[in-house]
Amino acid sequence: MTSGDPGQGAAARGRARRERILEAATYFIARHGARGTSLAQIAEQAGVSQPGLIYHYNTKELLLHAVLDRRDERERYFTWDDDDRPGLEVFTAVVEAVGRWPDDSDMVGMHTVLVAENASEDNAISERLRGAYEAGVEKVALALARAQEDGVLREDVDPRCKAMEILAFVNGLETAWLANRSMPAQEIAAQWARDQLRTLRNGPRSA
Repeated sequence: MTSGDPGQGAAARGRARRERILEAATYFIARHGARGTSLAQIAEQAGVSQPGLIYHYNTKELLLHAVLDRRDERERYFTWDDDDRPGLEVFTAVVEAVGRWPDDSDMVGMHTVLVAENASEDNAISERLRGAYEAGVEKVALALARAQEDGVLREDVDPRCKAMEILAFVNGLETAWLANRSMPAQEIAAQWARDQLRTLRNGPRSA
């Protein structure tokens, strides 16, 4: 019997160690913010030495970027490609994403805290967060503009303004839900989506 490649085993252990570090960082940032969280706390929670953590993420900024990368991979709201035409399914995407919050509550909280901490800052993290917000606005605005081209969305709707309104609703609901986890966030989002569709669809409006 031949043994496995030792290099593959080491790589798997390294991936597992990085995942534990990112999970611990997400946990602490969601509760205490990045400024209130030390690398020593994260290392202890992850079950690694502080030098071991620094081996993978030698600055807190690098660790924050890695945490946000992990969040971007797992918590995606608008997953269609740039060439797709999702139309008013934009609202369905929001409801489905809100329904996933309880499964990733630390990740939701971590992102909200980082946005609040960096709102008035000028650094790599704040630049990244602003860029992600603008990218989200542009993606939704493009989908809505194409919905207008397809005759699905009313012509008097400004796609960019509506896109900003959609993200404002999501961000506001997210903050409210983090303050009160018993809030039926998905039900609220579903009712909001129905109200939006009733008024935005092209054609006669429902009473």
